[in-house]
Amino acid sequence: MSFQSLFKRFFKTPAFRTFICWCAATYIRFVYYTSRKKIDMDEATRPYAEGKLNGVYAFWHGRLLLMPMICPPGRKMHVLISTHRDGEMIARTMHHFGFGTVRGSSTRGGITAGMNAVKALQSGENVSITPDGPKGPIMQVQEGIITIAELAGLPIIPVTYASSRHKRMRTWDRFMVAMPFGTIYYKMGAPMLKPTKEALEREMVRITEDVDKCILSTAA
Repeated sequence: MSFQSLFKRFFKTPAFRTFICWCAATYIRFVYYTSRKKIDMDEATRPYAEGKLNGVYAFWHGRLLLMPMICPPGRKMHVLISTHRDGEMIARTMHHFGFGTVRGSSTRGGITAGMNAVKALQSGENVSITPDGPKGPIMQVQEGIITIAELAGLPIIPVTYASSRHKRMRTWDRFMVAMPFGTIYYKMGAPMLKPTKEALEREMVRITEDVDKCILSTAA
């Protein structure tokens, strides 16, 4: 057996994947704690951010990396994650932050995942969803998040971030990999109860453009 074949086999082992997820979680914490943080929060969102109320948190797939670090206290967070291989790695990484995961997507297990998300919300817990995931189109809201929030009778809280020191991956979502020793700009919009898909998309695009402008002003 060649060295290349051995390496590929090792890469697929559960032990190696567990190690990679631990490294990812450690990197997220390292970036967060070595960076300056600025949080712009709508006043109506404060009870949700402080854990006094629960809801559905929405952020773009490409801005997923640093979201675990601003999880509201006191309530368990569940993340809706797809069933493909990348989703499994994300789920394992999220477990390092104490998050639960709801597995499913628009093409596989979507109905079951949606109902499990609704049950979690109705029990007083939080759910996070990337409404343009897992495959895009980039920054376009899919209907699932609207349905889940309406069935649970809870608002959607749009959230995003940008980092003054980052790299963009050449993926469909232009994934932002924040780097240490920069400034992280978080923005949390107002809770949106029963928004249309178009209204939610406009608000998520708006707050993302706002934090991106903060990056440009930092670099200027």
